[in-house]
Amino acid sequence: AKARELIDEFRGLSKINSFVGEKQMELFRKLLLDNNMHAIIKKKEDSNFVLDNYEVYVNNSDVEELVAFMQNKMLEDWGKVKVLYRVRQTKYNTDILDENNIENFIVKRKDSAYHLESVELFVKKNSVEKATSLLSELNGWISIRKYDNRHWADNDEDILNENDIKGIVSQLSDGFEMLVEANKEEQAIDIINTQKDWTILKNYQSIGNANVAKRVLAKNGIHSVIVNEKDSVFLIGELELHVEIDKKQKAETILKDF
Repeated sequence: AKARELIDEFRGLSKINSFVGEKQMELFRKLLLDNNMHAIIKKKEDSNFVLDNYEVYVNNSDVEELVAFMQNKMLEDWGKVKVLYRVRQTKYNTDILDENNIENFIVKRKDSAYHLESVELFVKKNSVEKATSLLSELNGWISIRKYDNRHWADNDEDILNENDIKGIVSQLSDGFEMLVEANKEEQAIDIINTQKDWTILKNYQSIGNANVAKRVLAKNGIHSVIVNEKDSVFLIGELELHVEIDKKQKAETILKDF
């Protein structure tokens, strides 16, 4: 990716934004044109992806002016409504805004190695309140699971996407949650439950102790199972308490405090 960026710069152009939504990139390009910056869009097709990518380029000589515009004048008329970290998640959010006729565009932020850092979603200043409400209330979407760490939410979102189900990861005050369209709720729960990885949390010699730990976890919203691994000769062995892998850290903390 970095090599391609350098080649384009050598040709006199700098790629300054890209997205799978053509409407968003056309609007972003129009903003630049309206402010006397020449900008073009290149459509990038890739057989590995369902959606095409639309890339916005400006002349190298306009880059400094562009940065100043995005830091100042652009923010006079447009407000940031959400910061996301994945392109697919961003597309789900822009689709909701598009369905409600709210003009929007995105700006990608990358680190020094050209890796995606975040995606900022903008709407007109007079639409910020409505857009924020739509993207937070998510009417028609059902919460099916909560997470302490975004990494595990992203993993489950990948699983749902592989099964053609849209999953929106929403940030909460104490973690994250996964939402799916209401008519996909049961299917999504089944898919995650059947494809979720489990791990050993703790070993017990006593079924009584294992059951106590199981009940403590259940009271804290963590599902667990006891597996009796007996030696085939002596019919003795440890009891393994298993939890879903994304709940292991929280479960360890709960049992430690208990």
